[in-house]
Amino acid sequence: MTTEIQKVENTQLARPSYIPQGAEGTEHLRKEDLQLPRLALAQQMSPQLLEGDPKFVTGLKFGDLFNTLTGDVYGKGPISFAVIRADAPRGVEFNPLSEGGGVKDFHVPLTDPRMLFGPNGEKPIATKFYDYILILLPQKEMVALSLKSSALTVAKQLNALMKFRRSPVWTGLYTLTTSVQKNAKGSFAVYQVKNSGWVPENEIPFFQSAFDGVRDKELVVDREPGEDDDADLPEHA
Repeated sequence: MTTEIQKVENTQLARPSYIPQGAEGTEHLRKEDLQLPRLALAQQMSPQLLEGDPKFVTGLKFGDLFNTLTGDVYGKGPISFAVIRADAPRGVEFNPLSEGGGVKDFHVPLTDPRMLFGPNGEKPIATKFYDYILILLPQKEMVALSLKSSALTVAKQLNALMKFRRSPVWTGLYTLTTSVQKNAKGSFAVYQVKNSGWVPENEIPFFQSAFDGVRDKELVVDREPGEDDDADLPEHA
């Protein structure tokens, strides 16, 4: 007898048909109690590529997109997605890796001196981020996309694509792919984003509900300093 495999909404985990569906035992867990996984891009020095590293992801290759929490690998795309939340840019300050890393300040004002380059070109103490919450399709998986440094150009492209639709943020569909570029520092992977249509009419209640569910929540993204999924390159203003 063949066992039917069903997709669990908003996850990558398949549930056999004999396992009952429900939230028994997890009713007390709310969105703010959960870590939001991040859609990341594997660079040549990403710890997820280093066999023996605790973050090693089997099957991941340079330039691949992957889920930082589940380890699911999406290859170089295309990935179809809708944006259900787009945050204003903000600065984030990390503790030095020599002190254990981790976020020191999630809300550094963009006008703060920590956001400025030093007199001799030293990198800013804090980093500018554009954060988004996406619904990946067709699996309806919720992930964060956090863009900084060299990916700020892609963030501005995505912002323009959303703005020019003149419709609620959750109504648009986009595709994400990756490519490899080179400069004096070597080869690095980059994101590429394009329009790909509109959410289906019969799915409007789902996307509207997803938008309403996260619009007023504090966004805590799974990220650490040194995980440069958009390459350690100068910021593009």
